This record gives sequence, structure tokens and C-alpha cells, in this order.
Amino acid sequence: MKSWQIFCVAAVMTASAHAQTVTTFESCTDAAGHTLPAVEDAKLAKLVAVGHDKDGTSIHYNPAVLVRLKPATRLFFFAHECAAISLGDAGKAALSVDRARQADCLGLATLLDGGYLKREELPELQADLNFSEAEWALLPGQPRSFDFAACRSPGVVRLPAEKSPAKPGWDACVRTCAAPLLACGNHCLETYQQCVAGCGGKPDK
Repeated sequence: MKSWQIFCVAAVMTASAHAQTVTTFESCTDAAGHTLPAVEDAKLAKLVAVGHDKDGTSIHYNPAVLVRLKPATRLFFFAHECAAISLGDAGKAALSVDRARQADCLGLATLLDGGYLKREELPELQADLNFSEAEWALLPGQPRSFDFAACRSPGVVRLPAEKSPAKPGWDACVRTCAAPLLACGNHCLETYQQCVAGCGGKPDK
């Protein structure tokens, strides 16, 4: 399955509710296209992680971990782990910070595309992403800073821009061009730029 196809599958995941707030999806999709159900796990030491049991692989989460987090923050880390699964990174040890940030950006794009998060909520979410060393041990990925604006940079993931009624297909075209960068990184930048050039000019705001 190509990376853009993986992104599209991730973007249509169904959300489940806890106490009338959305903090998880019902399932995630791995790099091979398999569905991994979400399982609440009170014994899990982390907020969210991939789990393996007699029924197969699933994504486990513990709502009792880091209860101080806002619902949007909990959902962000769940989306991060789903993105890591779709990228084939789930369960791998010592992933680079850059790779974790790719999952952050893909997870964030999923939340925005799916309507689980609004753009005006991003500053509040980013402000909540500040953790102690002890808290990082409970979260997916290495300790890192978060800069959502960087997700718009080529070589990571290009988040969807505001749609323009004058040329509604431009944003989708650019996002399609950006998707392969998840797999091959900055050395594909020239190909990305050529692809974007084929999208035509950006519509005026």
C-alpha cells in the first residue's frame, strides 16, 4: 500500500467517545492495510501503545494515564501512534526524533482532515504538549518539542491548507505530492517540487 493510500485510510478512521469527549479512534490501519482495533487496557503503563495478544495485534490505551491531559492532547497522541503504525514504525525501538515528528504531523493532519480538531484549537493543544522527563516515559516516541508550523515544511508532511473556492483541487494536489516524502525524506525534494509545479499556481486567498 502506498503512503498516500495509507494516509487516506487513516483519515477516515471512526472515533469513539469517552465521557462525551473523543480521545481515541475505534481502530487504526497498519502499513499492510490490516485493521488494528483499539482496546482499553487498565494495565498498560503508557498512554497508548501497540499490544500483542492471542487475538492478534491491537492498539492499547489507558485512560487513567496522565489524567491531567486535555482530551485533544490525548487524541493527538492516539493519532500519533496510529500514524506510526501506518508508517510501519510501531514497536520499533529508538526511533529518531525526526521520525517521531513525521508521525506527529501525519497524526495531526488526520485529526484536521477528520474534523476532530479545528485549526483555531492548535495553539491550545501545542501549549499542552509540555512534559517532564517522568511523563515522557508514559508517552509514545522520544522526548521532543512540538512545532506544528514545521509540519507545513517539505520533507515532513504538508498539512491541508485552507480550501479556496477559486481552485479547490490545488490543496489536494500538493498534499498528494507531499505524501511520498514520508517514505523517502528530503532526498525526494526535487521530485516533490516538480510534482507541485504540475498542480498549477496557488489560488489567491
